[in-house]
Amino acid sequence: MLSGKETIVACSTPPGRGAISVIRLSGDKALSIIQKITKNKPKKETSLLNFPLDEGLNEKCVLTIFKSPNSYTGEDVVEISTHGNPLIVEKVINKCLNSGAKIAKPGEFTLRAFLNNKLTLDQSEAVVEIINANSKASLKAAQNSLDGGLKVKISKVQEKLREIRVLVETLIDFVDEDIEVYLDEIISKIVEFKSFFKTFDEDMKSYSSISGDVKVVVIGPPNSGKSSLINAIIGEKVSIVNKERGTTRDVVTSSCEIDGIRFVFKDTAGIHETSNKIEEEGIKLSKKALKSADIVLYLAEKKSDFDKMPIFKSKKNIFVLNKIDLVDKKAPPEGFAISAKTKKNLKLLKAALTQSFLKLNQEEVLSINIRHLKLIKQAYKKVTLISTNLIGSNLELVAENLRNCDELLGEIYDPISSDDMLGKIFNKFCIGK
Repeated sequence: MLSGKETIVACSTPPGRGAISVIRLSGDKALSIIQKITKNKPKKETSLLNFPLDEGLNEKCVLTIFKSPNSYTGEDVVEISTHGNPLIVEKVINKCLNSGAKIAKPGEFTLRAFLNNKLTLDQSEAVVEIINANSKASLKAAQNSLDGGLKVKISKVQEKLREIRVLVETLIDFVDEDIEVYLDEIISKIVEFKSFFKTFDEDMKSYSSISGDVKVVVIGPPNSGKSSLINAIIGEKVSIVNKERGTTRDVVTSSCEIDGIRFVFKDTAGIHETSNKIEEEGIKLSKKALKSADIVLYLAEKKSDFDKMPIFKSKKNIFVLNKIDLVDKKAPPEGFAISAKTKKNLKLLKAALTQSFLKLNQEEVLSINIRHLKLIKQAYKKVTLISTNLIGSNLELVAENLRNCDELLGEIYDPISSDDMLGKIFNKFCIGK
């Protein structure tokens, strides 16, 4: 088993020196270990006591007790707040280890919260996202998921799905009856559900971007002003600007926050035919970056340049004409005409970058990771396998696909878990969380 009944201990504050460090104990023996060390039975939820470190050396600390099941892990938890000195922390932990505790593994406190039904798996994953959040939007997304928002969204999908499952499985039981009249209803409900699921899938992908980093790749011919544009958006010089063709040989990455959303911009080598081996490698890297982009920003000096670029229809594409400070130009359809040099119309472009994400309800934005997206994709695939012909010829297979879809969605928050899978998830945590 990943987690047994042993009482675990670890420092839950960042390593190093500071005002306060907190050492956390969790398990059935948490209170008896403290009593054994201090020769004192804690009577209050919070108390001040002397913690013996060595002979003649005590640490005055604050003891906070959380009794099972009203604790983070669902077990008895004791938190020892000491001065933030690594030597003190080490001695406190060693005292606990010598009195029957074992050192906690990465994520073991949160794993116990999951195993004791204090958190669902998606909420457990949200704990890591809160710790690692790097923008206002990603922090809000993680908090919403920790509050159970993702499970609520998934449950709504499952509720619609189960209405269809009940209808299909009921008809299977009455296969000898005249069920033709009900097949049209099943077909209609599944078509409606596919549309609903597709919208749900697209929203989840957007949530995934907004809760992490929105990746923007800027491509265009050499010397079209890609580096100048990114410098203008970021507000500082992060890419080299030079009139010489092919200055950018590698993919240069930089980031900034716009309206609470963190955007990561990738300045690419100009995509064009070349015999220069170094430029050729740069172009290969540019094409690779395009595949992982959430938004592709196509930059050119004239409209005909767009025809020479590899357009990714599956991406959100923004077309921009640059250098209107030199020549007056009209914006391309649903695009922009700007000057990276003078920053003319730059606010409009920045608004467009956030528009597709801000139209989502920011109060409902969720923390979505690769595991979630993979399960949603697999679940959606099960639904797409259900054709009109299959409904008319094999209701048992229709029912199986619907059941599989339901189970895959359930794996997001309540998995039929294996130790290996849980180990991979919780090993991403820091020790003490």
